[in-house]
Amino acid sequence: MNYFGRFSRMLCVGAILALAVNLAVAAPQAGRAKVVQVSGNAYLGSAPASVGDEVGPGTIIKTGPASEILLNLGANGGLTRVLEDSTLTIDELTVDTAGPETVVNTHLGLKSGKIQSQVNRLSSKSKYVVQTPTSTAAIRGTVFTTYANGAVLVWDGCVDVIVKDSQTGREARYNVCAGQMFDPSIPGVVPIPGNVTAPSFVMGVGTAPPIPVGPQVFVSPTDGTGTIPSAPEGGNSGDTGRPAAK
Repeated sequence: MNYFGRFSRMLCVGAILALAVNLAVAAPQAGRAKVVQVSGNAYLGSAPASVGDEVGPGTIIKTGPASEILLNLGANGGLTRVLEDSTLTIDELTVDTAGPETVVNTHLGLKSGKIQSQVNRLSSKSKYVVQTPTSTAAIRGTVFTTYANGAVLVWDGCVDVIVKDSQTGREARYNVCAGQMFDPSIPGVVPIPGNVTAPSFVMGVGTAPPIPVGPQVFVSPTDGTGTIPSAPEGGNSGDTGRPAAK
């Protein structure tokens, strides 16, 4: 009986160790973003940024006047350019390759200024979020510019923008596709002004087929920082600035 009890305990310990090993193997791995371009004064925390630097969750990225930094998020979603006078935090970067499809979780916090992003098509279970003081952008795969004050410019694919009234809690949904921008001061959708150029990492803007199911961008009433590009005269007329039917 003694031997049997000892054997049972050994089996239990072995099973627990095997489970622990499996969980460790199956756990999502920490992702890394790599600096591929730096212009002017850009910082990773308190240290000046240099090409080749790698950063992970918890990093605060800041750029000064006439400065910018380009990050390659690799498996976590593609490229993100932090433009001048901006502050961006990397809150989460994980990659899970244990299942039938790679699942990534990317959470960026845009505290001020603006960023340009080229997000790769992600799996259905993946999450790519840009959090600003006034909005949360959940991305599936598109090219866009996000301002800390809630403006969203879409260069490729389509984005659903949801505006929530902080007093009533009611939501209005707007469809924003390539060549359009969401202006939270209207709120509504207008053409991107002709004097605003597309992000330089976009190859062949307008030639790629539109993404059939776009991401959703949740925008609350805005009081953040940053400058919204001025829409051309008459740009907010017609149906483009009206909420889409739910």
